[in-house]
Amino acid sequence: MWQALGKAVLNNRKKIVALIIIITALLSYEASKVELSYDFSRAIPTDNVKYKTYLEFKKKFGEDGNLVTIGFVSNDVFNIPFFNKLSRFQRKLKKINGVEDILSIPGAITLKKNDNTQKLDAVKIFPDSIQDQQ
Repeated sequence: MWQALGKAVLNNRKKIVALIIIITALLSYEASKVELSYDFSRAIPTDNVKYKTYLEFKKKFGEDGNLVTIGFVSNDVFNIPFFNKLSRFQRKLKKINGVEDILSIPGAITLKKNDNTQKLDAVKIFPDSIQDQQ
């Protein structure tokens, strides 16, 4: 039996190699169409209020798996005590392991031309602590 199988393989080796190449090409093509989904599994019902709020937030701000957005509404942003608290909060957040960068008003930068290096330097607009409105 094994001799017959060996003879069949040797006699049809070109056909077998061609078949393996064709199958490999087809499977490679199908593998190129594989996509991963990073959406939540449907562990909560789609009619849940919190889930609907999440979908509205995602629709408005988009999504990035590595991004957290914190927002607030206040008319006191440029009042000195509030601004200093916001600046301290930003510095505390930045010390947390895994936080790469924070975009906020107290951390805003401007670009200044450096005549020595002929490049632009990023310079903070606001100091760490504000003492007066000037």
